[in-house]
Amino acid sequence: MDAHPTDHPLQPHQVGLLVIFILTFKDLPTKNFDSEFLLYLLRMLLDEVSELTQPKSFRELRDVLSAAPKSDEGDVRALISAFKAFKLETTDQMINFFSGLPMLFQEKDEGTEGPESILGRRSIFGFYCRRCYISFGKLSFSGVTQFYKEFLLWIDGKPNNAYKSNHKDELNSTDSQIFQTQGDRQNWAQPEAYASWIKGQTIGDETLAKENLRSFFEQRFHEGNDSGVRQLGLLNMVRYHYIHEEYSAGRKLLSEAIHVSRNTGDKITLQQCISLLRRFPSVNERPPINEVQPNLNPLDILYDVKKLMDDTNEQPLSASFLKIAESLGVFDLWCDTNMNTTRESDQWAQHAVQAIVWNAAGCENIGDIEADVAVAFTSAGSSDNNRLTALLNTAYRRARQGNYDNALAILLNPAVWKGLTLPDYKIWAQEVWQVLALRASRRGQDRLYRDFLLPRQPPGERNMRHYVYIPRPRSVPIGKISDPLHELLRLRECEASSIMTEQLLKSIWHSEFLFRIHHYRIAVILLADAGLQLGLSKSSQKMIEDIMPQIVTGNDIEIRAFAAFTVARCIIAAGHSVSGLQHAAWWLVIAEKDYMVLQLYRSVLDVQYLLAVVYNSMGAEQERDASAQRFKTTQQIVEDLEASVADAETGAILDMVSRVGILEFEGSNKLEA
Repeated sequence: MDAHPTDHPLQPHQVGLLVIFILTFKDLPTKNFDSEFLLYLLRMLLDEVSELTQPKSFRELRDVLSAAPKSDEGDVRALISAFKAFKLETTDQMINFFSGLPMLFQEKDEGTEGPESILGRRSIFGFYCRRCYISFGKLSFSGVTQFYKEFLLWIDGKPNNAYKSNHKDELNSTDSQIFQTQGDRQNWAQPEAYASWIKGQTIGDETLAKENLRSFFEQRFHEGNDSGVRQLGLLNMVRYHYIHEEYSAGRKLLSEAIHVSRNTGDKITLQQCISLLRRFPSVNERPPINEVQPNLNPLDILYDVKKLMDDTNEQPLSASFLKIAESLGVFDLWCDTNMNTTRESDQWAQHAVQAIVWNAAGCENIGDIEADVAVAFTSAGSSDNNRLTALLNTAYRRARQGNYDNALAILLNPAVWKGLTLPDYKIWAQEVWQVLALRASRRGQDRLYRDFLLPRQPPGERNMRHYVYIPRPRSVPIGKISDPLHELLRLRECEASSIMTEQLLKSIWHSEFLFRIHHYRIAVILLADAGLQLGLSKSSQKMIEDIMPQIVTGNDIEIRAFAAFTVARCIIAAGHSVSGLQHAAWWLVIAEKDYMVLQLYRSVLDVQYLLAVVYNSMGAEQERDASAQRFKTTQQIVEDLEASVADAETGAILDMVSRVGILEFEGSNKLEA
């Protein structure tokens, strides 16, 4: 696609920049500017000349100059004072000002005498000054008069029409230019419509998003009859439907985008369309995996890790690590070949993914390091999904460890939710609700969970079996590892877990083969618990003691508490010697402390009751009475929590989540503390 001849409308802030150029570079050898000030000034001018940010007002330019280092020294102070006192009182003064501008960039011809140009014509500063001079030279008298009025409004800090995009019409021309090029006669593509599309996508306004996306890609990009960018508009619209989980509408547009990309020969967009198609949920079939090939985005390879992590697909964790390594290689290739769609923040995505994979492998400490890397090198308060993913996983892991207040503090930090888009807000709100639901279910607050939390749950994916003992929903695919364990825990509450022994053995085999060590440890403890019910106390004790070195570190204290309670029961069932009872009491004390941290009060009651029985068998009356007293205290706590229907703290947190959502929908991220 050939570049189009763009026009360059003259704007008032450019006069202010030209004044700074003249005050700085005219007679520069005779001025004594400090090097630190010059570096500051040149960086500021580069930022403004590049036009990548909103133009500054006269007051902002004045404040930026006043904040420069060494601003109180001789020539620097004189430059700042001259800029503050600069005025153009008539249109003739403006014409004279631009007439003297060529001395900055005009080069003398060979063999002629005259001063050397201050700025090279092809330097970035010289090109900018020359472009402004030519744009002013094309203005008619009425155009100069109108521009002068807008310049006075800019000096006074008042709104003006110089920064509004004007539609060019041959029949209704304003005659502001006496000389017009081809680019001045036609309307070329402007970014305002795309900015409105991004805003609509962020706040979830579908009408605003679709209309502005259509308007943007219907603009004139080059001289050809076909814009050649229709497939890009379709691809952006498909992404919008995918993010908002509108899969049926997304599939229809995606097939059209693939067809248009093939007809136009756009291989990069075609690859992006195919990769996006593979992200859509598969129905009754295994999801396809991307193969490394040209134009493949490294983030699409990282997304394959999510498919490989699903135990319904029966893939080992080694495949996930292999995909992460492939994404690193593809990302390096994209950086080496200067692909302009690679963002700097994308390099931290693999750390956020590695954190999840290492946790599944049972290496929680390495997972915490990877999550900390993703958080440390991303900007707080931004819309970076990598940072959000790492923070949400960290918060939920803290909640799993019983640090509910710390987890909620991470999630409710304004730096986390301040820059969220609407789709990311839904994920954030769902994670806050999950922490509250986890705490309520562990405390045994069934009424609070059923009557208060469930009616206020945000939309999104969640597994209710993490909080309550319910049968598997029919719409959820059957996994080989987690689903049998959830079903066994449900039947264990009904004292009917013996019928799940075969499924439990299969779950152990699959978790070991697929290297899901976290699930493997839980399954082994449940197998030991089932063996204890069958009178196999010695075998069950040895089974737990073999994996206890992996558990005793406390990376998951819920597993450690369950393992300690189970091994204590195995020791008690194996014999009633004093040393055995002392060993069992030692494990029960660990289980009691861990369950208290987790606020699993019903399990605390079981441990405290058994501990009192053990102390009584040992003849330790003082310890027995203390354990019995703790049992009564915990029992009172359980009764109070079961009776509570509402919680002021939980209500305040959910109210804050709702307020953040309202402000997010309005397109504002300001919230009073």
